[in-house]
Amino acid sequence: MNSRMKKFFKWVLATTIFFYLGICILFYFSQEKVLFDTSVKVTKDHVFKFPSNFEEKYIPMPDGKKLHGVLFKAQESKGLIFYLPGGRGMLDSIGVNAPIYTDLNYDFFVLNYRGFGKSEGKIESEKQFDEDMQTAYDYFKKEYHEDSIVVFGYSLGTGPAAALAAANNPKMLVLQAPYYSMNELSEKAFPYLPVSLLQRYKFPTNEYLKKVESPIVLIHGQADKRIPVDVSYRLKESLKPTDQLIVFKGQGHNNFEKNKEYLLELSRILE
Repeated sequence: MNSRMKKFFKWVLATTIFFYLGICILFYFSQEKVLFDTSVKVTKDHVFKFPSNFEEKYIPMPDGKKLHGVLFKAQESKGLIFYLPGGRGMLDSIGVNAPIYTDLNYDFFVLNYRGFGKSEGKIESEKQFDEDMQTAYDYFKKEYHEDSIVVFGYSLGTGPAAALAAANNPKMLVLQAPYYSMNELSEKAFPYLPVSLLQRYKFPTNEYLKKVESPIVLIHGQADKRIPVDVSYRLKESLKPTDQLIVFKGQGHNNFEKNKEYLLELSRILE
């Protein structure tokens, strides 16, 4: 091989390494944008229009920022559903389904993460995120006995919800369309990257579940293409014998509230 060819291959190798490192750096610093879609942000003077009784809450965080959420009130409340939504938040659309939960005699609180809706600040780390969830949870423990609080996580919110239940003692933990860990999701999406080294948001749901003493209910759609149902079957291995896994045939990742079987099971779970 002549010197010109050697220089060419060295240039190709250097360019490939440079390009690959660039992708790694981009992945490392763009995780907030990938996981948390804050594009659905409303102005501070946005007026929510929901059919049921509700009040807006502004919960102060230790760093002075305030997280916003909406509390939907049941006529005769027997507790609180503390709801952690998916990666888009979408409080307006979630609020439309609030009567499904308040009609079961639970107040229903939907939290907006940092940067979502009217919540201040921005998400910067998993540690900060978990501390925010704990602060918001502690806020409601002043109003509700902990044994009447149901921690409910959907999609992206299932990992943080499991972490919250593991660190506290709520009445119940409900995970809807949960993932095994954020590491696993990223490894499937980016198999060519050293995810274990780069992932800053790990949310190991499987590890959290082993530490949860409260009753656990996993809910999954058999037709979920975003997070396959086999994930919940694997998570079941981390559950206690008395915990439950409920799978709905034909159900995808979204719109559980339109599924009559889901509504019946929800009524049974929260009775």
